[in-house]
Amino acid sequence: MIARNLIYASLFAIGTSCVTDETTVTIGFGSCNEPSQTQDLLPTLSKALDTLDQYIWLGDNLYLVDGQWNTYAATMGRYNEVFGGDAFQEILGKSQHLAIWDDHDAGPNDCDLTTFSGFATTMQAFKDFWQPSYPQPDSTSYYGRTFLAEGKIDIYLLDNRSFRTHKDSANATVFGVEQLKWFHKTLQQSTAEVHLICMGGQLLNTAQVFENMSNYPTEREMLLQWLSEAPGAPIVLTGDRHSGEINAIEVNGKQIVEACASPITANAHPHHDEENTTRVHEGTTETQHFGTLRLNHSKDQWYIVVSLIDASGKALFQYEYEV
Repeated sequence: MIARNLIYASLFAIGTSCVTDETTVTIGFGSCNEPSQTQDLLPTLSKALDTLDQYIWLGDNLYLVDGQWNTYAATMGRYNEVFGGDAFQEILGKSQHLAIWDDHDAGPNDCDLTTFSGFATTMQAFKDFWQPSYPQPDSTSYYGRTFLAEGKIDIYLLDNRSFRTHKDSANATVFGVEQLKWFHKTLQQSTAEVHLICMGGQLLNTAQVFENMSNYPTEREMLLQWLSEAPGAPIVLTGDRHSGEINAIEVNGKQIVEACASPITANAHPHHDEENTTRVHEGTTETQHFGTLRLNHSKDQWYIVVSLIDASGKALFQYEYEV
């Protein structure tokens, strides 16, 4: 296995050494990484990582192909192939990195419990490569929570593959009963002022297409209710779509914001005409990009800026708000 050249310092100290009257934390995020298609974004991403406190890989971090998911050796061979080059070694050597997975890290396209039985093999490879250091309540998965800025910011890493059933099955689920119980309890007990929820597919997008949570309406509504009731400001970070957008919705008087950043290097497929009623701008992205989240805490208030950045460093879309 290639060396990732990362220093696994305590994630509890990321961002700033202490939370004072004014604190700023910057987080990058992105998904859908197939560098054989294009690498135009990588220099800009690498430069951004010089000043980012954290980077989160939001799934489809690589694309397993031709049955590579069948053996541990083949899966790790794919990690070496994708991340072994100079460009990615430079990227992984900067900032701190967290990762969740989606279907292409886990197995075949759109895999779930009804179509794929090899999650244990690819999960082991995922853990061995990304080395998650936060507590994980389920050894068969990686879901868990870590935090930044001395607990002011919670980060929830959710597994949307290992427990997924088909949308048309009885009691259809994306996250599974035990993970949902853990998430709800942890969210309720949190004292954080900002909650970052990381998941592979979109939550807010109302279009019932592809693998959006809108295809699981009962679970979607439950998650939105929980986020609206929990203390703190909820921000959902997602990927998967090969197009990016910023969405927002108000539930029970609380604003929930979602930033979808996809793709990093895979081919882009815009979804301008999708019937998504939560998008805060016209159209979606049309090119490779990554997201940034700037969280500034001053005088008991958070000023938040969400941006989607292209290869030239331009902000394709940006959303600013206070909580």
